[in-house]
Amino acid sequence: MDLTIKDLKLKGKVILAPMAGITSFSYRKFMNKFNPAITYTEMISDCGLIYGNKKTFEMLKTDGSDRPLGVQLFGGKKETLLKAIEILENTGINYDVLDINLACPVNKVVKSNGGSTWLKDQDALLDLMTAIVKKSSKPVSAKIRLGYNEINVNETVQTLEKAGVSFIMIHARTRKDLYHGKPRFEELSKVRDLIKIPFGVSGDIYTPVDAINALKITRADAILVARGGVGNPLLITNINRLLNNEPLEETTFEKQVNYFNEYKSLLVLEKGEAIATSILKGIAPKFFLMFKDKYKELRKSLVFATNLNEFDEIIAKFSK
Repeated sequence: MDLTIKDLKLKGKVILAPMAGITSFSYRKFMNKFNPAITYTEMISDCGLIYGNKKTFEMLKTDGSDRPLGVQLFGGKKETLLKAIEILENTGINYDVLDINLACPVNKVVKSNGGSTWLKDQDALLDLMTAIVKKSSKPVSAKIRLGYNEINVNETVQTLEKAGVSFIMIHARTRKDLYHGKPRFEELSKVRDLIKIPFGVSGDIYTPVDAINALKITRADAILVARGGVGNPLLITNINRLLNNEPLEETTFEKQVNYFNEYKSLLVLEKGEAIATSILKGIAPKFFLMFKDKYKELRKSLVFATNLNEFDEIIAKFSK
């Protein structure tokens, strides 16, 4: 059964999750050919919008080819988040869902009372999200964790539903866990019985089987593909195929080279060669992670590439 967020009917139940430094316009556009149900932007700072920060507005770039699209905002104050929503809606950008990040665990965000800090106070959370739902002309989703230091996810999902949120995305770790240890999907086994709105789950989804197991344990309506899909775009395709009892699509070194080149071209158009080169040093090796016999040496070379031609030259050596 496909995912529906309020009145927005989506195809499938595999979501391209928001990732800071990854899910820019070029990545979303590239990934849309692999049929995610919806894609999400990187975290957008409410204050960045309010103060007219150029880089913040560049993160909102879209030409519609990455829709259905969710825009993810974060901030530490109700007043600034509401002001940012007003600015966002006045930009004329076409998007389908407004997401509020209540999950980010990094110190820079937490220290400003943003991200997962909101999970500590249910009254403040209810007040915030009720106001946001009222302010937004789009359906509102929320990205959360199991809790801040202690697990309170069962309480949080009920608070969010009460506030009028239409969809919840849950990373199966606490803020204290950061990204360490295994995700605790078993802690989400009661969520389905507590709320009527749909929810999705994330955490270490690296294979189609990982996705199916997470869905079985949690009885969630959707699965989020995040870093496990970076460089492995067929992961979304193959989760969809497994859900539909269809044969999985195999990749090859040649296919991965083509995928990398497609993404590289889009990234250069979006960011320019210098910035694209810097970003690709970290992402390029991930396209070849599944080729264990070549990966180690290939990675060593790719991370030292200084221009786009060097990426091509290095990969060509390993294609023989």
